[in-house]
Amino acid sequence: MKKIFKITGMHCNSCSQLIEKSLENKVNSVSASYAKGKAEIDFDEGKISEAEIKEVIKKAGYEATEATNKKNGLNIWGWIAIILIALLIVYALFVGFDFNVSGFQLPKAGESANLLILFVVGLLTGFHCISMCGGFIVSYTTKNALKGHKGFSQHLVYGASKTLSYAVIGGTLGLIGGFIAFSTQLRGIIAVLAGIFMVFYALSMFGFSWFRRFQLNPKFLSKFSAEASKKAKGAYFAPMITGLLTGLFIACGPLQAMYLYAIGSGSFRVGAISLAVFGLGTLPVLIGFGSLVSVISHKTTSKILKVSAVLVFILGFIMINTGLALTGSSWDLQSIETRIFGAGSGTSANIVNGYQEINMTIDGNNWSPKVFVLKKGIPVKWNINAIKLPCATQIYVNDYNLDIKLKTGMNTIEFTPDKVGTIKWACWMGMISGNFVITDNGNATTEQINSATPTCTGMCHN
Repeated sequence: MKKIFKITGMHCNSCSQLIEKSLENKVNSVSASYAKGKAEIDFDEGKISEAEIKEVIKKAGYEATEATNKKNGLNIWGWIAIILIALLIVYALFVGFDFNVSGFQLPKAGESANLLILFVVGLLTGFHCISMCGGFIVSYTTKNALKGHKGFSQHLVYGASKTLSYAVIGGTLGLIGGFIAFSTQLRGIIAVLAGIFMVFYALSMFGFSWFRRFQLNPKFLSKFSAEASKKAKGAYFAPMITGLLTGLFIACGPLQAMYLYAIGSGSFRVGAISLAVFGLGTLPVLIGFGSLVSVISHKTTSKILKVSAVLVFILGFIMINTGLALTGSSWDLQSIETRIFGAGSGTSANIVNGYQEINMTIDGNNWSPKVFVLKKGIPVKWNINAIKLPCATQIYVNDYNLDIKLKTGMNTIEFTPDKVGTIKWACWMGMISGNFVITDNGNATTEQINSATPTCTGMCHN
């Protein structure tokens, strides 16, 4: 007989595959759908009962009940509150809130802050990895134990291989993102799209079932990886192959979100480092899962993953904000703040040998000044003294097609402002930015600066 069961506890498409695998030799056919939250099962009541099917699904870490049209009792206002808090965190990281208590200061958004978030996401995702990849670790550990090999070094090989796999795939996706995005504008669009899909994944984790349909479900890759891992033999070869192939389990929702992050970065280096950090974060829980499984319930794991979803949501909005800045949109956080609170005072240029000279100093994340007033039609020499370079070592000025690769020491860039208005520049990550306020006479009032509408990239640190 065929019956449809409602499945609770699924977090991504890998969960549906796990349910199918747990029943594949016990029923005639099974098709589980993460997007629908259901499983259609054709079974012979003479061989397995409905109660036994539910028990098998429960052992896999999920709950099966009679399918009804009744909706989940999701507290929508609770999740809206969580989303608003997440948005406030994004704003605090990028723009405002000089939080400093007893010498501790909230770090501004940047590569280091993002890597910390990625590591925590990996740490929390490790609880999800237990159900997805735990069986493979048990497999090679058991085989090695039967041959008298019980050292922890096998797990180090697995961990290093998994991290390498994530880093290589993340770097490759970042390279593809950068190759496709041959212009800053296009790169910004890709970053926005990647951020939107990351937000969609987070919302699906919150319980909004409509967003589940946006996850990929490449079963053939997961099946290939699983089969190859089973066939691998050897005290170190088996864990190495298992670790290398985990990067192909892209039916895993958190991993999909991280790969989207890599694509949106448009950089091999950022993609590789980001995914390596995420992979390292998953290892403490995954490798030590034997003791954790017995003390942490599936319901608790589900709650832990919702915290992970909040962080993915934050990363998604950071990516969207960066993309908006790079596309020249006036809806990134810094541009919105500029319209509300003003751009601040501008530094006027000095005329030297027919050039407008402007001087800026970079000392880590301190870029000063960031607003310059220029006269239309007169060439500019932009002198940038880079005392200490941060992770942002490249500046884009879209309106003048400038792609500036910074080096330590003095950097001089020449261009000619050919139109009146505000031209924004930004670092390659879209996280540090400034303005050129261009007028006919080279002078600008505070009102002119504050009322200027951004036309190009930008976000900045205070």
